[in-house]
Amino acid sequence: MKSKIYKMIVMAIILSKTSMGDEDFNIKLNETTVTYERYDEITLLDTPKNITIITSEDIIKRGYRNVDEALKMVPGLIYTDGAFSMRGQVPKLADKALVVLLDGVPQNGMDNRAYDLDFIPIEKIERIEVVPAGGAIMYGGNATAGVINIITKKKHEKKYWGNLGLEIGSYDYLKYKFNSGFNITKNLATEINYLTSDKNGYRDGEKKELDYFQGSIVYKLTDGNIAIAYEHNQKKATDRIGGLTKEQYDEDRKENPEKGRIGKDIQDKYTLNFDKTISEELKLFTTLEYKEREYRYNYPQKGKTPAYKKRDKSTDSIYLNTQLKYSYGKKSYVLFGGDYSSADVKENVNSYKNKVYLSSKSKIDFDAFGGYILNTYNYNRFIFTQGVRIEKNTFDETKKVFKSNGQIDLKKSEKTKDSPTNTNYELTGNYLFNDETSFYLGYNRVKRNPSLTEFSSWMTDISPEKEPQTVDTVELGTKTLINNIFLSGAVFYIHGDKEIMYDPKNGAMSGSSFYNLDGKTKRIGIELSSEQYFDKLVLRENFTYMDNEIIDGPYKGNEIPGISSLIYGLGATYEITSEVIFNLDSLYYGKSYAANDFKNETSKSNSHFVTNISLRYNFRNGVSIYGGINNIFNELYCDYVMYDSSKSITKYTAAPERTYYIGGEYKF
Repeated sequence: MKSKIYKMIVMAIILSKTSMGDEDFNIKLNETTVTYERYDEITLLDTPKNITIITSEDIIKRGYRNVDEALKMVPGLIYTDGAFSMRGQVPKLADKALVVLLDGVPQNGMDNRAYDLDFIPIEKIERIEVVPAGGAIMYGGNATAGVINIITKKKHEKKYWGNLGLEIGSYDYLKYKFNSGFNITKNLATEINYLTSDKNGYRDGEKKELDYFQGSIVYKLTDGNIAIAYEHNQKKATDRIGGLTKEQYDEDRKENPEKGRIGKDIQDKYTLNFDKTISEELKLFTTLEYKEREYRYNYPQKGKTPAYKKRDKSTDSIYLNTQLKYSYGKKSYVLFGGDYSSADVKENVNSYKNKVYLSSKSKIDFDAFGGYILNTYNYNRFIFTQGVRIEKNTFDETKKVFKSNGQIDLKKSEKTKDSPTNTNYELTGNYLFNDETSFYLGYNRVKRNPSLTEFSSWMTDISPEKEPQTVDTVELGTKTLINNIFLSGAVFYIHGDKEIMYDPKNGAMSGSSFYNLDGKTKRIGIELSSEQYFDKLVLRENFTYMDNEIIDGPYKGNEIPGISSLIYGLGATYEITSEVIFNLDSLYYGKSYAANDFKNETSKSNSHFVTNISLRYNFRNGVSIYGGINNIFNELYCDYVMYDSSKSITKYTAAPERTYYIGGEYKF
């Protein structure tokens, strides 16, 4: 079956080569990105990073149904148990080292809830920009590994616009979506979006229910805009999928030892965006977001004692950033920016300890201030960038523990406070060899303090001090267009010191999961990606290889666990006719040691190769129907593999087998 599909692709290449026209393929190099400078757009060629851009057109043609699917084919990204890590960052720390932005606003939760890509409707996306090893000057230490910026659609020329759709699939999957907007006047527009979906998962007791609503108003100023939006998200889903021993996995890979754990996540967000061109040289950008988030978790006891019976957490947070851009020459400018984040987190927990009912309460106040300067200077064909950021974080935690009789145990009340300050640096040079080729060399140093979650769940027995991790990255890369072939590549060296790590087993037992690794790390890698454009066919390839090693300390000479050294992807989009589009994506993950196996005691998990296909038919009246098969060859693999060193047991979390879906939508 695999060979037949690839033979079809080869035949499509041959047929398409014979019908290549005089297309202008420079459109790829002229794609613009806003992530590197937060708001203003610059071309891909001028950017000194190995950026990947996925446009709304790419999303439709490739049949991506959510943000997760759209990101899996990006070089350097690794998808593990529902989250992404970049360039060898340890799994389960994705939300700590990789910033996810929605129109420039970080989506990483300030509490212990990670970013949630389910709350971003794929239909609203204009493009996705992925920037490895970039963004720490503007977005702080959480961008140690890079940035994923999701930009939504804002400009509509029609008086009225919108779409509605229905999608069904395997495991009782059902999704409804609706979007509508109109231009009230020449300067005033409004829009609403609604989405709901239900799905039973692959594993026993797995489920997910989503509800999303957003309303926005945009007012166009003279040389600027004001936008106000309200968003409500609600997700009810399985809180955790328990890992299986090898014997359990071989007997029934769908088994879930912890089924019954249900979490409910509710968010309300209020956002204000303002941009204004003050003069030809001066521009101002400001974003303000206020968010209320509640997390409710229940775990009915069924034959064994859970870590928690009930857990309620509420977070009120504010995010503000302002940037001033002053242009002093052609492609020469300086950015002055500042941001402020604040969170008030309250948590009530009902838990069991030795089968004795206990209650606890905690309150954490978190504040972060950041200021930066980023200067870009153009000289002939050289573009030089220098940046520095200073940020200060303040943690203030109070814990109250209650006895089983409900009285406060004053001896166990704790109050902890910390106020670390870090400085980040960046220096890059980009040379435009011609209008179709550029080379760049960059260096950045990023310091990251423990996040709010890490701070409150620190393993003091392993790391008595909560120290910041330091990561230095050197990168050399190029982008070029040769006839109808786009090429992009980079080689990089990443040096880490006192990296903050996660121990999943200890967290489940004691509630303390994070610590500084005793030792330095290195990651040496290469990323390559290419697209070939023919008349009706686009081929895509990406390749990532990394040598990940702990270079001193008790684990000296061992591989960093949980990370595949080799990843590559193959893709093809073929427009059979002007109405019919076929897409294929294949992704290979190499072997890796189980997460937390720093001693490299276990055998590596198996590699896997997953192929997805989709077909779309666009009628001429705005109606489209589509369908697809994910994991068409029914590859059996695991989302996550964890090693429990205390019991010398490896735990496996099974990934879904072959799934199907079909849907339709109407655009007006």
